[in-house]
Amino acid sequence: MFILQHLPIVCLVLSGHICVVISLCSSKLGNLLFDDLIGMMLKLKGTGHVGQGNASIQKDTPAFSAYLTSAQTASANAIVKFDKLWTNTMNAYDVTTGVFTAPIPGLYHFAAVLMSVSGKSLFLHLWHNDTNTAGSFTIGDGHKTGSFDVVFKLKKGDRVYIRCSSSCNGQKIYSSNNNYSTFSGYLIAK
Repeated sequence: MFILQHLPIVCLVLSGHICVVISLCSSKLGNLLFDDLIGMMLKLKGTGHVGQGNASIQKDTPAFSAYLTSAQTASANAIVKFDKLWTNTMNAYDVTTGVFTAPIPGLYHFAAVLMSVSGKSLFLHLWHNDTNTAGSFTIGDGHKTGSFDVVFKLKKGDRVYIRCSSSCNGQKIYSSNNNYSTFSGYLIAK
């Protein structure tokens, strides 16, 4: 670490990153803020979180973002299979089954947006292992979107997926090359 200090500008060079802090406060308060800033940067450096695009973070943090490229007919109790991926670190989402399997334990955030065919209803559920956790029901004129936005504490091997309700046989989930229906999840904390 290399520090240059001129009143009222402080410059830090840490792991090749330069930060400039301009202080208009008293020198005592400025020193406290400076000490806090250095402490935060050192903590980040020690955890490997300094800098965007850190390959080890991307490789070791479960995250996926999947989408449908065309409409999918849902049969009763069938799992929705999002056929394409933008992101799938640790290969935790399986496009062939439509299931995310937690590779490590932790707190995970999941979100989905599901569009109905114009004028048709769509009734889906978000499942954690074998437990129905949240529902999405859309009905009415035109295309409608339903969504899920939940946080789960998962154990290694726990499964999360979207499944058609027992009464939605033959309903369609709409999507096109504009990718209207999506499903994502990622680790928030270990």
